[in-house]
Amino acid sequence: MDREKELTRLTRKVSQWLADWVEKPFSKSSTDESRADLEAYADGRDDYLSRVDIRTLHFWHLAHFEHAVLNQGQDGREELALAVRYAEACVRFEEAFSEAGQNGALLLPEAAFYFSLAVLAGQKEVAERIGTALRKGLDTQLLDLRHTDQHTKGQLYRHFWFVMHLHEQTSNDRFDIKDYSYPDDMSPYGQVLADWKTPDLDSVRNWVVAMADFHVQQTRNTAHDAIEEFDSEYVMLFPYEILCWLRLREWAGLENPDQFDHPLMQQPLGRLPTPSPVPDTPLLDQVIAKFREEFPQSFA
Repeated sequence: MDREKELTRLTRKVSQWLADWVEKPFSKSSTDESRADLEAYADGRDDYLSRVDIRTLHFWHLAHFEHAVLNQGQDGREELALAVRYAEACVRFEEAFSEAGQNGALLLPEAAFYFSLAVLAGQKEVAERIGTALRKGLDTQLLDLRHTDQHTKGQLYRHFWFVMHLHEQTSNDRFDIKDYSYPDDMSPYGQVLADWKTPDLDSVRNWVVAMADFHVQQTRNTAHDAIEEFDSEYVMLFPYEILCWLRLREWAGLENPDQFDHPLMQQPLGRLPTPSPVPDTPLLDQVIAKFREEFPQSFA
């Protein structure tokens, strides 16, 4: 793989996609509709909470964060903070529905993304809450990864398990992989996990390059029925799983290299973002308060 050529192609594709997305009238109108629906729910004018609305608002802020960083040379920290706030809400609402037997569920890539985003934003308590929910969700409808003859979905996304192991090792929230549908091959992440706290910066550089190569390779659809881990535009240039590991090393008091010899890590979305404090979200707070009237054990 010609790294420089591939990153040039990806950068052109993602930059244009983001610019188009934030300018589309449909993007703004669907977001406005989602806000209106949440206002109706919070005010008691609608008894139905749409999970779609929460995800729509999460994605609105995420896309604006990425657009600000990649296309406008800004840090986008306010948008990142709001994306994380709605990401946690996505997890906690689905957790409540799962525990109530109402089909609450998360896809593995979005679960890994939500946790990683909180870590990247420097929000330790939020990351811990999301990680705890995901750990519990391994055994419930939320993620549904216990061994079963009905599916092998836990084998499909290596980076999901990489992120879950990072949560495990930083929180002591342990699990046994023998209990779950799990990848036969965890490269390139397995070697990183074996010694993720190493002080050897050369090892860190080498592992980042290996993970970055895997990330870029997984942006391409190689076959009609193939599952690629990073083939959505919003993650193609955003190596969140790598950045999550680097931020967790920071939190553990470990040094990271200043730069990496891989073009994925040299473009704006390949750098650790500016930490973002938890923002004020009055509408979401009202929605959560209303939701807890029906699900008192949620958001505990």
